[in-house]
Amino acid sequence: MKSYQFILQILLAVFISSQLSGCSGPLNAASKIGQVIMDPNIPVGKLDERPSTLSLTFLSEKDINENEEGEASPIQVQIVYLTEDSKLLESYYEQFSESKLDEILGKNYLDHQDYTIKPGDYKVIPDIILDEKNRYLGVIAYYSEPEKSQWRSVIKLDGKGHNYHVLVHLRRLEVEMMEYE
Repeated sequence: MKSYQFILQILLAVFISSQLSGCSGPLNAASKIGQVIMDPNIPVGKLDERPSTLSLTFLSEKDINENEEGEASPIQVQIVYLTEDSKLLESYYEQFSESKLDEILGKNYLDHQDYTIKPGDYKVIPDIILDEKNRYLGVIAYYSEPEKSQWRSVIKLDGKGHNYHVLVHLRRLEVEMMEYE
């Protein structure tokens, strides 16, 4: 019993001295540790040291990717994570049916995700944690008439310290990416 009282006295003394000295660091750290234990998704560390996150939203018009009968149809879309954007911007559409993305984009390629978007769709993708080497985000939309369409778009990113919200807007013959708040 005496050892229990002694431990309580020491803890009380440490608490009081930290409060009097204005040093709340140990208490803040303990509080943060408790929060992380309760919710492991809570980010830890300074924002500029953490990996960036990407919240991705797809919005498609009702007349996207019209087929030969003039009816809108679903479209295949690839979101591409890049270290550099020049190879994607200089590529031509036919390359993507002949070769794999990593072969076309070489060392600029980090990863990609495939999606199928229907006409009139609104789709929110759960947050994605970016690689710290990620500097650009590209989109490739596989339109049925690529020669008439703007089938790719790129935006600049930083792989560390940011929370990005990006809209991928699919129009009849154009895909556009933009950041929003």
